[in-house]
Amino acid sequence: MSVPTHAHGPFQELVGYETLTEGDRPYLRLHLRRDLLNPHGVLHGGVSLTLLDAIGGRSLVGQLVPATGQRILSSVTVTLTTDFMLGVRDGVLFATGSPDHIGKTVAYVSVELRHNAMDGPLVARGLGTYRVYTRSLVSPV
Repeated sequence: MSVPTHAHGPFQELVGYETLTEGDRPYLRLHLRRDLLNPHGVLHGGVSLTLLDAIGGRSLVGQLVPATGQRILSSVTVTLTTDFMLGVRDGVLFATGSPDHIGKTVAYVSVELRHNAMDGPLVARGLGTYRVYTRSLVSPV
C-alpha cells in the first residue's frame, strides 16, 4: 500500500507530483497533464529531470552516513546525468531511486522514471551525485 510522505515544498505543488512510500522505499508519482508537455506533445524533459532529481535526494533521507551513525536529513544535487528513452503523452509516471554509494559528505544514486507502473516502460534514467547533510536544510516559512 502506498502512503503519502515528505513534502518537497512549493515547486512540488507547482509540478504536481506526489511523494509516496511502499514499504520503506520512497517513490514519486505524477499524473501527466497537458501543461507538462512540450510543443511536440510529449513530456517536457524538464519534468523528467525534476522527478529524477527529487527522488534521488528523497531516496537518501534517513540513510546512515558511514562511520558516523548519523542519518541523512537533507541533500543538495551536485550533478545529475540523464538518458531519455521514451517520449510519453499521457498516463502516470513513477520515479524511483536507489543509493549506490554513500560517503561522509557525498552520495551517488541511480534513478529511473517509468510509465504507467513501477516496472513499466523506462522513460528516463540517471545518475546523481548529492552532497548529504545530517541536519535539515529546510527553511521555516
